[in-house]
Amino acid sequence: MITFFTRFKAQRSGKHSLIWLTLSLLCLSVNAFAQNKGSLSTATPNNYPDHPIKLIVPYAAGGATDVMARLITPRLSSALGQSVIVENRPGAATVIGTALVASAPADGYTLLQGSAALAITPSTMSKIPYDVQRDLIPVIQTSSQAYAVLVRADSPIKSVQDLIIYARANPKKLTFGTPGFGSSGHMSTELFCLEAGIQMTSIAYKGDNPVMTDLLGGHIDLSFVTMSAAMPHLKSGQARAIAVTSAKRSPRMPEIPTVAESGVPNFEASSWNGILVATGTAPAIVKRLEKEIATILKTPELQQWYADNSATTGAQTSEQFGEMIRQSMQKWALLAKSIGIKPD
Repeated sequence: MITFFTRFKAQRSGKHSLIWLTLSLLCLSVNAFAQNKGSLSTATPNNYPDHPIKLIVPYAAGGATDVMARLITPRLSSALGQSVIVENRPGAATVIGTALVASAPADGYTLLQGSAALAITPSTMSKIPYDVQRDLIPVIQTSSQAYAVLVRADSPIKSVQDLIIYARANPKKLTFGTPGFGSSGHMSTELFCLEAGIQMTSIAYKGDNPVMTDLLGGHIDLSFVTMSAAMPHLKSGQARAIAVTSAKRSPRMPEIPTVAESGVPNFEASSWNGILVATGTAPAIVKRLEKEIATILKTPELQQWYADNSATTGAQTSEQFGEMIRQSMQKWALLAKSIGIKPD
């Protein structure tokens, strides 16, 4: 079975105990709010919006999820006639920021810039103060990015087959960095290990930047890195992509093969973002947000960003986005069970 260096039980000491205390208190406050939420007044679609809107990003500033939020908000502010302000609320594998939105008034004034973590945390954490499918309404997916399987420029690993051959001969010796236990990058790499029939050792970091620092410094062997995060290092020549995790080759880097065509049939994995609101938000408000953001995603500026970063817009309706999240939750739950991860 795949080895994990980072497990929640091992982290329930020191500063990590503060996370669990925070989550426990958050559970109590969210549950109390939920009992009274139905009686709270909600926004009237006819006058929405009549004051500024918050877009909660459950990550620190500067990451891919935050970047996407800040690409959208100026244009959404213009379309709605009210300021849309990004508010970063990182912590507890996105649970803190997500819980704020799940427990917010269902009036369309508190939005969530969600990520693939929404579909993963139910399988890796037990103390989540919300139910993704019960407490949140998907509005629209804003991006989907494949990963580049990244190694240092001087790595002897030149292909996925090189990686597999070495890993089979040297179980657990290869190390891969992730931006955190249970992150999309972590779980996507574990899925690759499972389907390739290999064992590598996971090293968890606090975000993408330290992963890249240690990868380029020779402290880890590889990492599944989003295309937008990988691009600067590929351009500089410091790193090399041996494959991409999309179903098809990237138009930006057509010379790089997919994992699926490199010996792991049907493998596909991606990181995604999307907007969600609290359950109970008026359907007319959800549809207004869906329509305005869909228009924004088609603007030349956003389309150029997608092209530059080998990204796509993803699901274009609330219903499609909701189905994608449901399928993702099933996929990661099955993986967690297969490799022995239990919610802690």
